[in-house]
Amino acid sequence: MNSNESILWEDFKNGDAGALFTIYELLYDDLRRNGLAITPDEDLVKDTINQFFLYLWDKRDSLQPPEHLKAYIIVSFRRKLIYDLKVHRKTTSLTLDENLCEPSRQEYIIEDQSQLERQLRVKKAIDNLPKRQRELITLKYYEGLSYEEIADRTALSMRTIYNKLHEALKTLKGEILWFFILCCRGL
Repeated sequence: MNSNESILWEDFKNGDAGALFTIYELLYDDLRRNGLAITPDEDLVKDTINQFFLYLWDKRDSLQPPEHLKAYIIVSFRRKLIYDLKVHRKTTSLTLDENLCEPSRQEYIIEDQSQLERQLRVKKAIDNLPKRQRELITLKYYEGLSYEEIADRTALSMRTIYNKLHEALKTLKGEILWFFILCCRGL
């Protein structure tokens, strides 16, 4: 590993969630591409990436420093995805009859509560953004305006809009991922 990767790995091993998010952001696109080369199921690939990083976080104390961080992460992720595909195939065939049954009222209520909690978390994360980023997120994703329409409405350059939206989405991704890590760990 080069010195930057070594420092990043040590920070991660010492419990720095920011280091975990940095590794996640650096390698997400590579992991997604590798995953889609194995299976066309994009949802499964994305879920497996998130589960893989939760697994890394939980096992960080027992992990040895890799020689090449990127190769280590990609190979480990591919193994997990292949394992998940095998398990998914087995459970799909075993639960086929269960899927024909209609979900209970309680399952609908739980799903509604979970969805409401996720929506509130996203809203809170958006509310914590700087005013300009919040405005751009609203225009782009809630009002559905194109970048050109946003530029006309805000008098910002296209490059500024791209940059501000990128910063906002990066912040939101980090906050929401952190929220899900805490939920999965029961905190």
